[in-house]
Amino acid sequence: MQYDWSQPVLRDLNLTVDKFKWARLWIGRGKVLYNDERVTSSASQQFVNRSIVNDIFTTDRQQGVQVFGNLFPGTWHDISYYTGVFTGLGVGEGSNDDGNMMYSGRLQWNALGGEMPFSQSDIEYHEKPALNFAFAAVTNRSKCTAFQTDSSSCRDLPGFQAGQNGQYRINQMMEEVRFKWLGFSLKHEMHWKEIIDTLKEQGDSARKTNLMGGLVQAGYFPHYIFPIIPRNLEFAGRYAFVDPNVKLSSDLQQEVSGVMTYFFNGHFNKVNFQVSHLTIQNQSDQRFWLQWDLTF
Repeated sequence: MQYDWSQPVLRDLNLTVDKFKWARLWIGRGKVLYNDERVTSSASQQFVNRSIVNDIFTTDRQQGVQVFGNLFPGTWHDISYYTGVFTGLGVGEGSNDDGNMMYSGRLQWNALGGEMPFSQSDIEYHEKPALNFAFAAVTNRSKCTAFQTDSSSCRDLPGFQAGQNGQYRINQMMEEVRFKWLGFSLKHEMHWKEIIDTLKEQGDSARKTNLMGGLVQAGYFPHYIFPIIPRNLEFAGRYAFVDPNVKLSSDLQQEVSGVMTYFFNGHFNKVNFQVSHLTIQNQSDQRFWLQWDLTF
């Protein structure tokens, strides 16, 4: 259970039946098991904040049912699956706006080292390489074009008006790669999203909007090459982009970020210093963060 008194909104309230590793049942409200960047807790991230990709492509928290599990563990075809059915209106909504549901699915091949948890940075120092490939898809019809983690169930992306019940059909896909070995970590995500305004006529050029986005981030603990550097100090970099309408050529959004993190006690106690350079429609912005993240 997680309740946000400042909004106020009940973010999480769920029950997991975890008897079998090959089939686990999740019921309630919480994060859709879709992509690593969103599912990974803010306390277990490599950077201070999530990338610019998250705002546009996140499926965020929903209310519904998920079934997931790990099949053929320890073999070359070790796979994990995740599937769910939700109301599709985001956090804070207890009912649906129409008779349509949100459906999600994720298939992950644990190519090396087995199934990795949703946690960033190789703080475990994997002595053997761990590699996961994943593909995921979501379809939903509702009044939402994007979701956000506050008291509002969803928000309207630029270029879209406040939706009527069931107005927008959303189809989206994602591919993901995660790798960890000897203090090095690498993560990549590529997203595609289609928004269909069902109130517009067939053949109307504004009926469908396609969006694309992606990120790549890598981190390393240099102590393992240069022992003079503290063992718990990590350096990481990230590049991310969002194209909110592939038909347009002047709306590209980009992010370049670097972060230095000292882990006092893994992700439970760490200090981050992050620098980001953001570019949106040829306008740039620099941002700086200094954060002490303490989890107890």
